[in-house]
Amino acid sequence: MATRKAKACKAAETLKKPAIWSAEAFGERCYEIVPTVMRATFVALSLLTSNAHAWMDKWAPTFNFAPAKYRKLPEKSVGAFVEDSEEYGRPVKYCEGAVLDLNDDGVDDYVFIIPWMGNGLNASGYWVRFIVSDGAKGRKETMVECYGAELSDLVKVGEKTYFRQSNFFSKFEKSEHNHWVYQMFSFDKDGVMKCANDEVGRPFPAATIFYDKPKFKAIELTAADLKQIEKETRPTSRKYVP
Repeated sequence: MATRKAKACKAAETLKKPAIWSAEAFGERCYEIVPTVMRATFVALSLLTSNAHAWMDKWAPTFNFAPAKYRKLPEKSVGAFVEDSEEYGRPVKYCEGAVLDLNDDGVDDYVFIIPWMGNGLNASGYWVRFIVSDGAKGRKETMVECYGAELSDLVKVGEKTYFRQSNFFSKFEKSEHNHWVYQMFSFDKDGVMKCANDEVGRPFPAATIFYDKPKFKAIELTAADLKQIEKETRPTSRKYVP
């Protein structure tokens, strides 16, 4: 009798709980699972795309240059610049800054690398700001957008300093894939940033398909592709006002 009563009570309790296949239970379960899956996906994509240099350094050794000499700025100095910039609010611990002579005029110039703080591919996106002497006791501020920017992208070719830029493009005229594109930039005595692909004696701009794993295969770029790259990676400059 006691056993039969216990079974009846257990059955009644079971009926009070929504079945795991009910709409209510399914919705609650999804509410728990979906954010977790999304977070895991974003983390995985961030790890996959966090550094465009994996494609460049491991599979394109001809892109390796001598590093430029710079003095890394302390976090306090970087933070002061970031807090006063258009990228206000970005965590300073993820930003970098350095001092070096970018246009070889004997005056210290500055570079700041500030992350977008996005998800997936955009987790590797950066604003790079340059504060460069203009030869008239003033300075110009130039901004470029990059993927996977690092201070190690400040390089030397001969006696001249360059910035090696990596960027992301989808679809070229002869290639339907996503791509990494690499270019070289330099500064003149007036503090103006210019594309310097033809100065380094190597095939820039260079493009490779965005593979699942780091692998480099040069893509043939047409005149239309080159125009697209030039348009979408053009630096923006203005007079620097402290």
